[in-house]
Amino acid sequence: MRILILSQYYWPEPIPKPSELAQSLRAAGDEVTVITGFPDYPSGRLYDGYSLGLLRRESVDGIPVVRTFEYPYHGTRSLGRMANYLSFLVSAPLGGLLAPKADVMYVWHPPLTIGVAAWLIARLRRIPFVYDVQDIWPEAAVLSGLLRPGLAVRCLSILERFVYRRADYIFTVTEGARRNLISKGVPPAKVAAMPHWFDEPAMRPDAAEARDRVRREFDWDGKFVALFAGNLGLVQGLETVVRAAEWIPPESGIRIALVGDGADKPRLLGLVDALGLLGRVQFIDRQPMERMPELFAAADGLLVHLKHSDLSDFVIPTKTLAYLASGRPIIMAMNGAAAELVSAARAGRVLVPEDPEKLAAAIREVAALPEADRHEMGARGQEFLRQNFSKRIVIPRYRAVLARLVEQRATTPAASRRRRAGGSRESNGE
Repeated sequence: MRILILSQYYWPEPIPKPSELAQSLRAAGDEVTVITGFPDYPSGRLYDGYSLGLLRRESVDGIPVVRTFEYPYHGTRSLGRMANYLSFLVSAPLGGLLAPKADVMYVWHPPLTIGVAAWLIARLRRIPFVYDVQDIWPEAAVLSGLLRPGLAVRCLSILERFVYRRADYIFTVTEGARRNLISKGVPPAKVAAMPHWFDEPAMRPDAAEARDRVRREFDWDGKFVALFAGNLGLVQGLETVVRAAEWIPPESGIRIALVGDGADKPRLLGLVDALGLLGRVQFIDRQPMERMPELFAAADGLLVHLKHSDLSDFVIPTKTLAYLASGRPIIMAMNGAAAELVSAARAGRVLVPEDPEKLAAAIREVAALPEADRHEMGARGQEFLRQNFSKRIVIPRYRAVLARLVEQRATTPAASRRRRAGGSRESNGE
């Protein structure tokens, strides 16, 4: 198959799914081309080595990548975010015109505006597309603080249904998200819950060997480190994580480490300073993706926190699978599908979000466990991951849907007419 992947975010941005899918499809023998933006997520600052332009072609791990213009911004201002989303909506179809021939397109969402770009590219190239819905919009935009209920949200709801109708097939992360789309008029046969995957080789044994080195580097020796890694954004509700440190005595030897960048980081830094929590809460700059396994292995417990909302039933933060792979206990402060996953794996502690006292109690409880018990929690998580989320199990399901759309496209009446017309021209010597 000739597959086009459309995603506003792509390597070196810390959004692994589009690039991992591209590499896996190429390994399966498919021709893959990627259309994406200029990298600026999650800080909103353009990455080193890149300068803004209308178009840039490059090769990433041997895969052709076409980058088109986007206004670099990922802060809290609605106008800045909309400029970021709309600029890529306008420029991405240009990349679609310049990309090689394709039989089908895979589209990674968010933001919702990328669905419009996908529809335009699909129309121009006359190919079907699969729409992979990671966040339910406009609900996710309201939760993040990007939008308030009102006219803009109503307009996005109309746009959401427009995109869902035009997509040839839709993936969601959870069954809850699938039910949400069906309630909005998506035919049940057109949408499937498709899990994330994890690459078993990423469970690197050498990550454990690096534990002592990493702990010395970040001054973790002699401490129990509860680590949160990823986007320090508004949806994550990390003020709760910071305030949990107030309920943990300094003499406990527990440190909360926040690794990453995002729109809420400046406010969180100010809060830690105002509460006098320096030393108990540590901020670590965003690290290269390839280094994250050794940081997870060097920590003693791994944190997930998401603000309370109905969206908890619709999402599983991708860090959850990386945490399971690390073999460390997980402290999951959120409701919904991700909490159910950790409970099913028996890989840690699950509690309600936005309760600093309860979060602190859970951290202290895990810290008080014997090392052998924490190791057993981590081992259960790894085995659960192998059985349910291995890339060798999940990726073929994605590829099968793409192949089915290509086959269906080839057998439609319109395609048959085109083939017959082509045969007539050949017989006439044209």
